[in-house]
Amino acid sequence: MSGGLRIDVVRVHGFGHFTDYSLELRPGLNLLYGPNEAGKSTLLAFLRGMLFGFDKQYEPETGTWGGELCVSSAAGPLVVRRTMGRRSKSLSVVSPEGKELSASALDEARAHVSRELFHEVFAFSLDELSSFERLSKEDGVSRALFAAGLRGARRLPEVEKLLEARTTELFKKGGRKPRLNDVLLQLEEVRGQLDALKDRPARYLAERERLSSLRHELEETHARLEQTHRELKRLSRLEEALGDLGTLARLQVELASLPPLATFPRDGVVRLEELLQRRKEAHGALARVAALRGSAEREVERLSEASALHEREEVLRAVLGAFIARAELLRTLPGRRVALDARREEVTRALDGLGLEVDEEGLLALELGAAARGQLESLVNRLARAESEQREANGALERARAAHERIVSTLSRLQAERERLPEISAAEVRQRQVALGRAKLLRMEREQVLTQRTESQQRLQSLREQAEPPPGPAPTSTLMAVAVLVAVACVVGMALSAGLMPGLLALLGALVLVVPLVLLHRSAVRSHQREAEAHAARQRLHARELARVQSALDGLMGRRAAVERELATALGEAGLPGDDSVAGLAGMDVALAEALRQAERVEHLVHERAAREAERDGVMQEAQEAELASRRADMLVRTLRGDLSLLLDARGLPANLSAQGALGLWREAAELRRRLADLNADARALSEDESGCAAVVSRLLSEARAVGLGEGPAESVADRVALALEARKAREAEARTQRARVEELRAEEARLLRLYEAEAQAVAALLTQGGGDSEESFRLRARQAERFEELTRQVGALGSRVEAATGLPEARVRESVLGEGGEERLRERLGQSRIQEPALDARLKQLHTELGAAENQLQQWEGDARLAELRIQEERLRAEAAELATRYTKDTLALALLSRARRRFEEEQQPRVIQLASEHFAALTHGRYRRVFLPAGGSRELRVSGLKGERGPEQLSRGTREQLYLAFRLAVIQDFGETRGALPLIVDDILVNFDLARTHGTLELLARLSERHQVIAFTCHPWLRELFEEKGARVVELVPARTEAASARNDAPGGTASGGLRVAGR
Repeated sequence: MSGGLRIDVVRVHGFGHFTDYSLELRPGLNLLYGPNEAGKSTLLAFLRGMLFGFDKQYEPETGTWGGELCVSSAAGPLVVRRTMGRRSKSLSVVSPEGKELSASALDEARAHVSRELFHEVFAFSLDELSSFERLSKEDGVSRALFAAGLRGARRLPEVEKLLEARTTELFKKGGRKPRLNDVLLQLEEVRGQLDALKDRPARYLAERERLSSLRHELEETHARLEQTHRELKRLSRLEEALGDLGTLARLQVELASLPPLATFPRDGVVRLEELLQRRKEAHGALARVAALRGSAEREVERLSEASALHEREEVLRAVLGAFIARAELLRTLPGRRVALDARREEVTRALDGLGLEVDEEGLLALELGAAARGQLESLVNRLARAESEQREANGALERARAAHERIVSTLSRLQAERERLPEISAAEVRQRQVALGRAKLLRMEREQVLTQRTESQQRLQSLREQAEPPPGPAPTSTLMAVAVLVAVACVVGMALSAGLMPGLLALLGALVLVVPLVLLHRSAVRSHQREAEAHAARQRLHARELARVQSALDGLMGRRAAVERELATALGEAGLPGDDSVAGLAGMDVALAEALRQAERVEHLVHERAAREAERDGVMQEAQEAELASRRADMLVRTLRGDLSLLLDARGLPANLSAQGALGLWREAAELRRRLADLNADARALSEDESGCAAVVSRLLSEARAVGLGEGPAESVADRVALALEARKAREAEARTQRARVEELRAEEARLLRLYEAEAQAVAALLTQGGGDSEESFRLRARQAERFEELTRQVGALGSRVEAATGLPEARVRESVLGEGGEERLRERLGQSRIQEPALDARLKQLHTELGAAENQLQQWEGDARLAELRIQEERLRAEAAELATRYTKDTLALALLSRARRRFEEEQQPRVIQLASEHFAALTHGRYRRVFLPAGGSRELRVSGLKGERGPEQLSRGTREQLYLAFRLAVIQDFGETRGALPLIVDDILVNFDLARTHGTLELLARLSERHQVIAFTCHPWLRELFEEKGARVVELVPARTEAASARNDAPGGTASGGLRVAGR
């Protein structure tokens, strides 16, 4: 790989789950292999971010992310450092001398490639490769491949599609819905309405006379309607008041029959009942409180009587307190004595069961302290460890001997298999396979060159046969001169014969006839000039095309000779001199594959035998070490057992005990000694408690006899004393409570007496106010007062209703009814008015409608507003149509320019890319599709030539279209590298949808491309890893984040790279 940009070292300070991770890449083909979630997509995003900046989706929540790249460029080695935080980003480019360069140095190293172009062409994954399916469905395969040929211009088909949609929305020939079509139709309709408007003087005068008569009739009808409405309203009010007038007269008669009760208290009966009830309740409460007071005073006298227990109350309480404090202890003394005797018997039996020839005093005298016990436990632990080491050494010796026998058997089997395989070199077989593959490609290239030569010859022949006749002669100006002379003669004759004014009119008519003829002649001359220039330009282009096709044909002839020489050389290296048939190549391919398998098996057996021999030597050494360790452990066990016997004999224990038995006997003796010491301490404490309890019981019994509580057990006497003291205390508390209650009842009795007197006075005052001398008379006047109030309220309400309905007082209303002739006559006149009012109202509405229509018609004719509106609408539609036409013209012109630019690109630049893509596509499909070309004609749609004839890309399967898209990408990359500089190619699992044969073809293309470009591939499939290794790729294994720590512990020191990386390539 020469020139351009190459990534040598990748250092990740922090990105995703990578931290302090480094990776070295080499020129040529590199493969980063790892399972899912190992970080392949993360590394791809990191490389993109280091070259063009990190995306926002990778911004860290905390801390700083970033790293550095060591790259080689045309200007020399560079170190690119980039970091990213939540609020800061930094980029630095450093030269090998440590000098910091500007960011433009990185842009120059990238050959000024944009971020979108790099992501679309040079660094893509399976998602970008599969996105071609969507592009082909939306914009057509030809446009999608044309965008790929433009080195990443994916938006060009979208722009063309947008422009086509916009022009269709603006105007469509013969359509009605597009905006410009709709505006033109509206403009035509407005102009038709303008033509239809004419003067209407006769109708105007007639309408004015009709308007005058309508106004006079409207005034008369309006006056009659107002008069009828007033009369109807007055009569309706009087009719509404007739019922209320009769009811009001009856109520006034009843009200006059009642006595005057205006001063009677409001709600008098209710207030009287409440006062009587309160007086009754106060009297009952006073009687109850007096009875309760007498009972409480008698209870106080009973509780205050003197008792014999009162004199010795304090002494009895002190004696009882002392007894209660020791009561629990007193109850437990017999049980404690029995338990103590049982424990002593148990200790004696346990001492006899130990087998030691000592009594209780001798057991207490034995030395069983912590120091002696620690010495014994240390010795026992050492002995146990020594015995365990002895068992482990014996087991290791047995395992080593078994492993040695297994390894010897494996070596015999490997030797037998090695003798059955032939002697052959894998490197030589691989070289022959490489030569055979190159021969296949050269054979296909020879066929392509022959096909292209035939097409070029046909193209050259068709160009030579194409002949365009020259344009005809330019139009002459003789006819124009004759017309001008005739017009001048006519004008002069008219002026001489008829005068000056007819002469001027004749001159104007001549100009009208001559000027269009002159303009038409000049337009025809210009058109002929443009046609002649266009013909000359086409002739020049035709000559250049002939020269270019002839040059391409000569180049194909030279290329064929070179391919023939290279094919002969490759066949000689592959072992097939002179035989380039398909059957011969296939047979040799099968034979070489079998030979390579046998050679690789021989190499594997050699490596396996060397590993097994090294393992055998290690096993023998382990067996010797295990035998020596077994001997040392046996000697140590015997020594420690002797020390244990000496220690037991010195402490008075049987010397023939085992280690665990001696330790158990020691622990039991020490525990029994502790229990014996605790037993003696408990016996002394029990004697002290018994003497203290006897003194307290004696004093309690003597004091109880003194107050006459009788004899008996101590606990029974104590209960009687406690009950007597509690009863005494309860009587005193009850007496205090009763005295306080007596005082409270006296105060309540006085309060209730005052309340009773106040209620009696309130009853007397209420009777006086109501004018009654007893309760019965008061209630009678209360009923009369309620009826008086009700009648007064009804009379007032009816009077108000009559006045509200008629607007007149009651007396005036009665006079009006009588004036109308009574109720029957009033209702008759009201019916007549109700019939007249709707008829007049309907006529008035009709007159208003006719008058408004006449006035509107006259105003419309006088102002001629419709004509002005139509003129304004016409101008607005004309302006809108002009604007839409301008927009339509711009979009159509832009679409035409883009189409012209695409055709120019296809004619000038695309042939090289299409030629490379054709070669790559043929290699990917193993000759099934030999070439990709643009046929002659106007459509310029790509065509693919295969075994079944020509077809369009839309007719290919999805996988084949993706391979065609990949071929175009690789062609663009190769053309870019030849013209502007080689950039790294980064691909992420793009081969998973290819079959095995096309995967081999793709890898062969990548291997050839890696001679100039650095190729970095990602995959998680083991079979793809093996195929990459066959092509000589350097394989770097990525380990998932969760297994990195385990891999670092289990792998050898030199087998793991930093950050979960293992290098497995050649």
